[in-house]
Amino acid sequence: MISLQDLLSDSFSLLNASGEPLVFIDCGIMPYRDALELQFTLQNKVITGEIPSLMLLIEHTPSITLGLRKDHNLLLQSETELTEKGIDVIQIRRGGGSTAHNPGQLVIYPIINLTNLKFRVAPFVHYLEQIGIDLLGKTGVSAERVARYPGLWVDGKKIASVGVQISHSVSMHGIAINIMNDLSIFDLMVPCGIDGVEMTSVKKERGTLLSIQELKTYAAERALALLPEFTKQPKEEIHG
Repeated sequence: MISLQDLLSDSFSLLNASGEPLVFIDCGIMPYRDALELQFTLQNKVITGEIPSLMLLIEHTPSITLGLRKDHNLLLQSETELTEKGIDVIQIRRGGGSTAHNPGQLVIYPIINLTNLKFRVAPFVHYLEQIGIDLLGKTGVSAERVARYPGLWVDGKKIASVGVQISHSVSMHGIAINIMNDLSIFDLMVPCGIDGVEMTSVKKERGTLLSIQELKTYAAERALALLPEFTKQPKEEIHG
């Protein structure tokens, strides 16, 4: 895994030195706006073929992001009040509604050329969810998908949010998984616009609290191992 400092100091040349189909970058803790700018920069470079597909593994300083579904962007305090609490509010172009980030939550941003890796959109989202399911399983927390509600759930409580944006076949945004973060930030909004949703985390579910660094390493391992399963091409239908 490459550190963000090494990547930036080497002007992206490190990315092309890997023989793997995905390169993983540890970004440490970063303000959301800085990470968003970095995603756009890397997405453009993947689109033009300057660098290979990659994943960013990151934690954020406190922030609330608003997605494309305006009816699902429900804040319970004004943006001014949230700013006064030290929470940055950002409108972005990923799918879904409002969600929150803060330290102790592991966020995975795939900057992936779906065409090159032979992904279709739906399997790609399921791929991200499966990374989350496997990661949570490593901590002893059993998470699952719920029909019509993107993300991951534990006994009816939401533990991970998923939202992607794809431009010229290259993705950005991704999956945010609650590990040991302060969940009170979600009390300031309606997560993903779902009334009555309860947020949870590995800590709240009394799972094994592995370090974020350990979980980043495991996420990278699972991301590579799961590629063959989710990039299989469907068999041709036989009509007769």
